[in-house]
Amino acid sequence: MVTLSGYRSEVQSVSRAVADPARLAALAGHRLTGHVGDADLDAVVAHAAHALGAPVAAIELVGPGVQVHPAETGLGAPSSEEPDEVSFAAHVVASGEPLRVEDARAHPVLAANPAVAAGAVRSYLGVPLVDEDGVVLGALGVRDVRVREFPDAQVEVLQMQARLVRSVLSLRRQLIAHSWDARLLAVQNRVLEAVATGSPLDGVLALVRSAVRELAPGADAHQRLALDDTVARLTTIATDSDAWRRALTRTARQDPLTGLANRGHLLAAGQEALAARGGAVLFVDVDRFKEVNDRAGHAVGDQLLARLAQRLEAGLIAFPGAVVGRLGGDEFAAVLPGLSADDAAAVGQRLVGELADEVEVGRRTVRVSVSIGLAVAPAGTAITDVLAEADLAMYGAKARGRGLLHAGRADDDHADDELPVPRTDADGLPALPSPSGWPAS
Repeated sequence: MVTLSGYRSEVQSVSRAVADPARLAALAGHRLTGHVGDADLDAVVAHAAHALGAPVAAIELVGPGVQVHPAETGLGAPSSEEPDEVSFAAHVVASGEPLRVEDARAHPVLAANPAVAAGAVRSYLGVPLVDEDGVVLGALGVRDVRVREFPDAQVEVLQMQARLVRSVLSLRRQLIAHSWDARLLAVQNRVLEAVATGSPLDGVLALVRSAVRELAPGADAHQRLALDDTVARLTTIATDSDAWRRALTRTARQDPLTGLANRGHLLAAGQEALAARGGAVLFVDVDRFKEVNDRAGHAVGDQLLARLAQRLEAGLIAFPGAVVGRLGGDEFAAVLPGLSADDAAAVGQRLVGELADEVEVGRRTVRVSVSIGLAVAPAGTAITDVLAEADLAMYGAKARGRGLLHAGRADDDHADDELPVPRTDADGLPALPSPSGWPAS
């Protein structure tokens, strides 16, 4: 438990940190007294508020008893005055660490903040704004009127935005005095705007290279160093942001166990694949998987699914535009745009052989097979409809002994009469159709 003397010590340390002469000198060098009307800074706070679902977001540069807001959304003021000891941003300055306050009314110090007392702030998340010299100028913070938690992922989002703010503020301070510097600032703003709006990495880096061609001729030694530093930082920001977005996209689209498309992405991409020229859908279910899972354990079951997923994907690599994914559990699906019933049957028959496996369960060897249902649909068919038809066909394969390909409903005794007989290779396995024989896109 923190004692009253501990609280007083904390308050004193906050005030000392805010009033540090070196910090105040660094702050004064930015010459910011309120809203600057900078589109990039405005975009940062708007994105922070949107990404974290908060009604208020602001850049908070902290001076003794005052917070200046070069950009904000939801506050409606270029600056605010409040004692350092109850200022959220001042506490971030003092600690140099992110500050998470789930319920400000329950905080032993910050409950006395005037905005908290007025009911305008109930929770707060702020991360340090640190300049290139390591000085904490203030915070990038979001506020909410309700009690809430701020998970680590949201802290990371805010920290990334804080790095963008640091780049803007740093370049403003360094380059604002000269026309060459102003041109460099304009280029930097265009690059940061492209990063903030999610432009492709190649396009962002092209902007950076264009800036070098524009500004390098005639630059003196000091300006060349500034340009090199700017290019290095902008390149790092662009590549880091691109990697972060790609990682989020992969997480949203990919099944974590197998690396295939997850159900949501499979349905969306499959619908797009069938839109123009239709095609075939294979519904793949692993036979006797429950026995493997129950007897050998989930770790062995997961290894089996990952192994079969890898073979399934490899077995369809020759077909451009194929969408392969895991629907859930031991069920997979493959969407093969433009493929005829005959060619789809050849693919399915071959996969029945390629996906056979054996698993050691205690002293027994369990032979695992797959049952595959086939459905073919014309252009524009809803993916859910053709997938449901393939699902029924898969149950037909199971009803006929498992380890088979089946087309038609599960209760249709004559469905296989219409199932094409695929061509065979010299090894006796069904031959894969040549992609060159597919209909033209």
